[in-house]
Order: sequence, then structure tokens, then C-alpha cells
Amino acid sequence: MSALFDDLDRLDIDAHVRRWSGPEAGRGGGAVSQWMAAAQQFAARVQADPDGVTDKQWRAIAQAWPALLAAAERATGPQHHEWLMRDLWFRSWLLERVGPREDVPLFDPGPVLDGALDAMPMSPEEAAVLAPRWRELERPQILSLRTARRLLAPVRSLAPLLGDHPRWSEYEAWERLSGSLP
Repeated sequence: MSALFDDLDRLDIDAHVRRWSGPEAGRGGGAVSQWMAAAQQFAARVQADPDGVTDKQWRAIAQAWPALLAAAERATGPQHHEWLMRDLWFRSWLLERVGPREDVPLFDPGPVLDGALDAMPMSPEEAAVLAPRWRELERPQILSLRTARRLLAPVRSLAPLLGDHPRWSEYEAWERLSGSLP
């Protein structure tokens, strides 16, 4: 399976799409560092010239990107939200640069908000109790509060696009706490 990770730096967008949409990607093994490199190279190709990406390519990217991250998670585990965070940041970046589009699921801001909120390690009410005294907490609780802070970040720039989202008030509750999170 090492061929799956060969020449990542030489692949163009279409080659990345073919590689990560193919059945061999779903069966791939590989180390965490190899999957990180694959995700980074794919994202970098898209980010290099998002204005040059055709509609057909965007639709293919919208299928290949989650397939790549799902294969990475199957092969290596969640890695402390590594694959989720890559997805949230990539989608957030795309939405900031390209804007929302109904015809491409990757350009829907809702999954960024839902993904961040679904991964929260505790409720905002619990975080409100713990955050002011985070220095007194055990390491796992501190890490949970830090995870919450990290999950909020990719959503923040999308606020103008999410005001009507059904879970917006839940995000706002978290955002009010963000200044006290470690």
C-alpha cells in the first residue's frame, strides 16, 4: 500500500481526486504521518488556486476530500480529532475564499458548525463551571477545555453565514466562554 502515498507532491488536483476516490484508498494502511502528508498535499493543491478550480472539479473534490479523511481515520484512528480539525479548517478556509454554494456540499457552512459542536467534549454549562478554575483541574479536564477552544476556532470566521443555523445559539453559548478557556 505504500504506492498510495508515492509522489504526493507531484499530483495535481485531478490526480488527488482519483487517488482518494478510488477503492484502494479505503483499504489503505499507512502511518499517521503519511495520511497527514496526503491531506496536506491535497489541501495545498486546492488552496494554491481555488479560482482555477472548475465546477466539475469542485464536485469531485467534495467527494474525494471526505473519502481521504475517512480512510485516514479508519487506518489510524481519530488521532485526537486530527482528521476532524483538518476538515473543519479546510472547509472554513474554502467558505471564506469561495463562499457558500448549494451545488457543492463542501461549501455548506452548516457541517462546520455541526462537526465542531458534535465533537465538544462537554456541555457549555459544564465548561462554564470548569473554565474559570482551569489551573486547578486535572490534566484530562484541561485538555477537554482546550479541545473545546480549538473546535470553536474554525467556526468563528463563518459567523455571518450561520446566523440562521438551528444550532447557532449553542455555538454562541460556547463562544461566550471562549475567553476563559485555556
